[in-house]
Amino acid sequence: MLDKDLTNNTVNKQMILMKKLLDIAVKEGFLNENPCSQIKRLPVPKHKMNYWTVKDFQQFLTLLEPDDSSYKLIFKVLFSTGMRIGELLGLTWKDIDFNRKEIDVNKTLIHLPGRTILNEPKTDASIRKITIQSNLADELQSWKETQTARLSRFTDDVEQLQVFQFAPSIISRYMVTNKYNAILERTTELKRIRIHDFRHSHVALLIENGEKQFPIKERLGHASIQTTYDTYGHLYPSKQKSMSDKLNDLF
Repeated sequence: MLDKDLTNNTVNKQMILMKKLLDIAVKEGFLNENPCSQIKRLPVPKHKMNYWTVKDFQQFLTLLEPDDSSYKLIFKVLFSTGMRIGELLGLTWKDIDFNRKEIDVNKTLIHLPGRTILNEPKTDASIRKITIQSNLADELQSWKETQTARLSRFTDDVEQLQVFQFAPSIISRYMVTNKYNAILERTTELKRIRIHDFRHSHVALLIENGEKQFPIKERLGHASIQTTYDTYGHLYPSKQKSMSDKLNDLF
């Protein structure tokens, strides 16, 4: 792959996919062990982190037209939870506890040539529960009722439907990305960010509201607190000024 002038980031994504496929082969008994389990990621240069504020996101929502209504809740859940797009698209109704207002992240949707599969999340730490706000839970409940009316004739168990399924066939991340890009084309006034940057936007919002790193680590499903610090540490306000003020009071 390195001979094809691919970026390290692209190679890393292909290696992750290969590891997941070989994990499935081990689970199904075709292999005794995953030969790629010890392969380490290539270093990726850090780029400036892009994210939206709540005001930016609200501006984005005003761009949606009536035909986009099915996707509106997808964008809201991504921005409000920091979930990865594959995790979100892998959700079934059994994963949402409306009494606790909690989402159980336990699988992810992976696209393979010609098909999609549900697989275990990125890491063990990615298996987690995410609490959601009441108004978002209400919107999800309302969507469940709408979806049930549309799709109940195609299944005997509505709970097995994927949460963001608009038809008997499932929705793909490419459909979400294409819709998202089409919506952004309607304005030149909004900063361009990727769908994955909704995750960064969520963290920036949490930090702005005083959340500490460990609860953020758990919410995002990071394997270690170091990952959270390395990725988002620069968003925390500098403590230098408060330290100098304390020293000033001592002398």
